[in-house]
Amino acid sequence: MPSPGLVARVTRARRSLERLRRLASMPWEEYSVDEDAQALAERHLHILLESILDLAAFIAARRGLAWSPTYRGVVEALVASGLVPEELRSLALSAAGMRNILVHGYAEVRHDIIYEVLRHDLDRLERLLDTLWREAENLDP
Repeated sequence: MPSPGLVARVTRARRSLERLRRLASMPWEEYSVDEDAQALAERHLHILLESILDLAAFIAARRGLAWSPTYRGVVEALVASGLVPEELRSLALSAAGMRNILVHGYAEVRHDIIYEVLRHDLDRLERLLDTLWREAENLDP
């Protein structure tokens, strides 16, 4: 069973996913000029991605997969091990980069891209979260 901290992160990620779904229902014309909605989308997407990546790191450590100092490397190890379903692999591999842009501001956040994620990728992000969560639940602490 994952640690209480990991459980709390995933619970928070599920709440963020609900909020992102509400933001996804906004028309682009409204979202594109609403800086508060954009800030909420950034923050809740960050929480969701961070939880996915924390689960990935937990699983990689528990399974003794190749160690990496980066989230990208951790996800690559999970993909190589076959733990990430084929249809979610490219999304999983892009999660670390999306998270880094949101957290570190490596580039100006493009809200047209965030909006596309809201409109088209939330179901797949949820499936990725669920897949990793099921795997984490099966591992001993």
